[in-house]
Amino acid sequence: MWFCDLVLHEGDRSALASLLSVDEQARAARFAFERDRHRFITSHGLLRTILARYVGGAASQIEFSAGAQGKPALSGRSCAAEDIQFSLSHSGAYALGAVAAGRAVGVDVEVCRPGVDALQLAERFFAAGESQQIAQARGDAQSRLFYRYWTAKEAYLKGRGVGLSLGLDRFEILFDGRSPRAQVRVADSGALDTNWEVQSLSLGDQVSGALAVEGDAWQTSTFASGHSLLR
Repeated sequence: MWFCDLVLHEGDRSALASLLSVDEQARAARFAFERDRHRFITSHGLLRTILARYVGGAASQIEFSAGAQGKPALSGRSCAAEDIQFSLSHSGAYALGAVAAGRAVGVDVEVCRPGVDALQLAERFFAAGESQQIAQARGDAQSRLFYRYWTAKEAYLKGRGVGLSLGLDRFEILFDGRSPRAQVRVADSGALDTNWEVQSLSLGDQVSGALAVEGDAWQTSTFASGHSLLR
């Protein structure tokens, strides 16, 4: 897992932009604001340099495909590696990426915004048990808990590759209070989704993140990218 402060890679932006595919360059060009365009270029260029370490090829030659719900995957010559799967999320000046072998993964990172009505959003979008937990929290703890649930739910959806077609209220994240890891309960059946596990991440003040991993018996290694990956 890789956590990147994009500001620290501003000097690499031109080199990272040169790694992007024609499609990625077109997507970058569609951003209305230069700041957002730069962040897209930097985060996607960094993803390519990271994946190149796992697939053993040139970062500029990595090829992607998209699933039915738009989940990206390696394709073409990039598939020569042993079932490498990945997920990327970026928010504000931060990007979070995860790479796994032989199992699906999903990540989400969010910069916590001041003034968010955490309880109102939770009652509108989350499962009842989650909104009740948030209602019981007070002050800053309420906002932190909201983002903890939000990133966990987003990571799970990204990992499964279903996007928001599965409503946020259709499943519940179950934290036990003793561990950063959580289980997922499907609302319709009340049964646990034993194929997935979610872990909250400690990424610093005002930044919340989560990782969702398919299967069990997994461990994580976290790298903070504060230096150039191009060297």
